[in-house]
Amino acid sequence: MNLFRADLHVHTSASPDGRSSLEAVARAARAAGLDAVAITDHDLCTPVPASLEGVLLIPGCEVSTRAGHITGLFLDRPLPLEALGRLPAPEDAVAAIRQAGGLAVLAHPFHRPGAEPEKFTFPLDGMETANARAAFKVPDANGRAAALAAARGLAAVGGSDGHDAAEVGNACTELEAEELSLPALRSALAAGRSRGVLIKNTAHFRKGLSQWTKARRGESLPRLGKAAAYMGYCLLLDICRAGRGKG
Repeated sequence: MNLFRADLHVHTSASPDGRSSLEAVARAARAAGLDAVAITDHDLCTPVPASLEGVLLIPGCEVSTRAGHITGLFLDRPLPLEALGRLPAPEDAVAAIRQAGGLAVLAHPFHRPGAEPEKFTFPLDGMETANARAAFKVPDANGRAAALAAARGLAAVGGSDGHDAAEVGNACTELEAEELSLPALRSALAAGRSRGVLIKNTAHFRKGLSQWTKARRGESLPRLGKAAAYMGYCLLLDICRAGRGKG
């Protein structure tokens, strides 16, 4: 067996709040020393080549459901998103992902305050236990996810949840696989030969930038104002965090 590193949760500019092209994401993944990266745009199955910049590309999608976000990984065909409708039941999203040859992974389950394990009793193939954005509002979000994944015997997954190239590789998944190929990495994840690894928490300001990007595309002045204020708030949070680190 060989050990490979893959960021299994990345967005491109195809997402409403994504900021980087597929090519920029691939270059960032290579610079971060990753072997593979999953393209998981919001409610969109972005077509990807087999590889780019020497990095294996994994077809995926992050589906918004009534129970939160579920990433479909290793899809061999696009999901029937129109048939699923807006905010489908999580069971329906998981079924659609599996029918498309993919694995269903619960993304950042505890990133919002008040989320409880009882909300996530539906079938899954894995759980994100290392997400570089999950601690923005809930400091122990990744720890809680890891505990639930262990209790349910689910594969542990790591992903940056990157919305621009600068975030790629902030978290990743280590996979024990026979070779660097989609079937081999999929088999490794399905068998639980995986570990979520948090390299570093993404700066709050990056979240502000992605919200600003989304507001700009919406072309709404009130939303732009709100997004600008949020960016300032995120920057203040980062300054405070840096100050605490020096203390």
